[in-house]
Amino acid sequence: MFCPLRVMCNTGTMLRPQDILFGILGLVVIGLMAFHIEVAVLALVGAFACGALYVLKGMIPSRHESFWPRVFTSVFLSIVLASLVLILPGTFGAHAVGRSAQNTLIEIATALPAIAFCLEVLRTPRIIQGILRCFGFR
Repeated sequence: MFCPLRVMCNTGTMLRPQDILFGILGLVVIGLMAFHIEVAVLALVGAFACGALYVLKGMIPSRHESFWPRVFTSVFLSIVLASLVLILPGTFGAHAVGRSAQNTLIEIATALPAIAFCLEVLRTPRIIQGILRCFGFR
């Protein structure tokens, strides 16, 4: 019997229930957008964003991994989140998002990868100790 929870990825790991839910929500949002059902799309986009954050939270690398792979993963995930920041307001329509809001969204989306990099630096005790040594602290 076929069970979608036991589908294997190329890496040999099983898909988590939230991965399957994320995919289903994505397909439903695309379908509703095709039929121009705006209120339902708005509600599902909110659910899609919450699901995306839940999935992204589970992908954050552990502190015990080496620095550069952690930075790459975190910055990549922040770029995905920045894409959501840029895409979601567009679902309200071009007329709903004013020029000042567009500039604010671009600034937020640009800041997210920089914030992710800084957080990874702060999560690395070896780098923090080096920075403190440069300022004369031990």
